[in-house]
Formats: sequence, structure tokens, C-alpha cells
Amino acid sequence: MSLESEFFAISTSTAAWKSLRRSIPCAPRFTASMWVQLLKPPAAYSFDQAWLLCQCAEDQWLAWIPEYGELLLTTDEFCSLTED
Repeated sequence: MSLESEFFAISTSTAAWKSLRRSIPCAPRFTASMWVQLLKPPAAYSFDQAWLLCQCAEDQWLAWIPEYGELLLTTDEFCSLTED
């Protein structure tokens, strides 16, 4: 195999991979049954994490906070535990 044909094979497979990646939808940022970090806990002594129960609107989630209860949160009030 010549260097030119090898380069063509690599660039073709790279283009195919990029095309495939664009066709796969992105995973949602938040999902039900996921722990999230609260940016501002609802009470002074409440937990600073919440368990997402279900999505109520595009930017709203019903969540459960231990020792506090259920609360409707907007996505700007929490972040993923894995985000820096």
C-alpha cells in the first residue's frame, strides 16, 4: 500500500467517523434518578444535593432533597456532580 493510498484510507475513515458522530443525538444533560449539586440549598441546614425525580418543563425538574422534601427546581439552580 502506498503512502498516498494509506492517507486516503485514513482520511476517508475519519470523515466517516465525523459524519457518524453528527448523526448521533447528544445525551441529555440531566436525567431522572440522577443526583445533582444544588448551587444554593433551600434551607440553611438542608442537604446540598438533590435527586431528580422527573422533568416538568424544558428547564424545570421536580427533585427530592433529603431531610427537606420535594422541590421544583430550574436548571440554573443545580449542576451535575461531575461538572467542575
